[in-house]
Amino acid sequence: MANENISQNLPAQFPNDPTSLKAIDQFRALMLNYRSAVQVVETKIHYLDQEYQIQNGHTLVDSLQSRIKSPESILEKVQRKQLDFNFETLPGQMHDIAGIRIIVRFEDDILSMERRLEKQPDIRVLKRKDYVANPKPNGYRSLHLILAVPVFLAAGMKEVTVEVQIRTIAMNFWASLEHELSYKKNVKHQDELRRELVAKAELVRQLDEDMNGIKNQIRAEENI
Repeated sequence: MANENISQNLPAQFPNDPTSLKAIDQFRALMLNYRSAVQVVETKIHYLDQEYQIQNGHTLVDSLQSRIKSPESILEKVQRKQLDFNFETLPGQMHDIAGIRIIVRFEDDILSMERRLEKQPDIRVLKRKDYVANPKPNGYRSLHLILAVPVFLAAGMKEVTVEVQIRTIAMNFWASLEHELSYKKNVKHQDELRRELVAKAELVRQLDEDMNGIKNQIRAEENI
């Protein structure tokens, strides 16, 4: 989460003049919107998981992670993507400032969670990228949703975007190691390790499929 003492965390590239005080206040207000939106979605996920447990006798969510990009990370992406650094237009250009990762146990649970989020009357799904059915070339698999979430301010309701990733434990295990390899510098044999990770991604896919099948058989025989 963004630090409340935001003036100490803003990158050096921010304007160093009296107007920067206004920029700091605008940034603080923007981050408050994103923190509020994350809290809204997290509360819904916890409730949906509890409801699922009551109905089915087992949990849907294994774990939940959330983050809000740091000022440095936001600025780096603005520069890399050549975006317009404007507090009014930035939310429409960068949809992953706030992020939530839902870790489930089985592939079936990914769509189960997605369907439950879609049914929430106050949440809109703006974009869907299914990297489970269509993995990235490096083997990455996960379901990505961009949600429009209502945040209620003194001036009225405002929709804030939150990126939600839904993946299995195995997918998350693989993605964590791939992320570490991508961001570590001076790793020897990096190309070789990348090729090995691509190969291991297929093993993870097969493991998820096998475990999902075993789970379905257990639950089918349990209900006989």
